[in-house]
Amino acid sequence: HYYITNNLSLDTCGWQCKMQRLTMTLAILKPDVYAHPVHHERILKLIHKEGFVVAKETVTSWDRIQADKFYQEHRGKFFQQRLVEFMSSGDFHALVLAHRTEDAIAKWRNLLGFTKCYKARQQNPASIRALYGLSDTRNAGHGSDSPESFVRESKILFPDWDHEQWLPDSNMTNN
Repeated sequence: HYYITNNLSLDTCGWQCKMQRLTMTLAILKPDVYAHPVHHERILKLIHKEGFVVAKETVTSWDRIQADKFYQEHRGKFFQQRLVEFMSSGDFHALVLAHRTEDAIAKWRNLLGFTKCYKARQQNPASIRALYGLSDTRNAGHGSDSPESFVRESKILFPDWDHEQWLPDSNMTNN
């Protein structure tokens, strides 16, 4: 587990926050959002407003082979080909997000909302997918679903970056 041991920019709750767990997740703002600068900027502001800190980021694009590798767990599912085609259709913004919470993955996925945009609009109308998603595939974003997925996915997007090393470089300790 990671803990904040000083008052960096991550500490927004005052001097009483001496030791708080820090967790990370991978977020992708998909091509439909990245192609719309106003929506992209609003989502970035929402990410920061929710207390996330960007540990690593890149704007990139994939060919079909790279997208297929990233979404390998969906092979054989009816939507997989559509998802691969969409994710290889243009630039997207990938971010490693850190947060002072027990579960940054769950916090990001809650902010992102349900995969199906119509369900997000009904049950979480303030979520990113409810506000900016167009369909089940063009649903504005992606979020890792487990710590193992975070490690696998972040290595695909940031092959030369070690998330374990980021924390000590930021005056944080691994306990």
